[in-house]
Amino acid sequence: MKKIYYRPASMTIVDGIHKVCIHVGSKLIEKILLNISSDGLSRVIAPSSEITYGMVAADLFHSLLAGGGAPCVVKVQSLFVLDENSYPLQQDFSLLDFFPDGVKHASYALP
Repeated sequence: MKKIYYRPASMTIVDGIHKVCIHVGSKLIEKILLNISSDGLSRVIAPSSEITYGMVAADLFHSLLAGGGAPCVVKVQSLFVLDENSYPLQQDFSLLDFFPDGVKHASYALP
């Protein structure tokens, strides 16, 4: 059987004034969706239920992205390409890890 993966996506993080677009890989999207496999999105949660894992994933994304959602901690890698005057020519950000608010994690610092 062929494994189906989530597509990489872009996530925009806003803190009121600043806005940053971050690349999110397919494996991290699966982690954010509580490890719901993309292969199983059409499966129902329980035999007597009409609720699918896809519905749960959609609700989870909506709660994360809706305005006024709970804050979370993100671990981001940045790459800046500057010209000779230190003017940014390119700014790339990639999401390395995601920690929902209230989840205990080892450290905010990079290893």
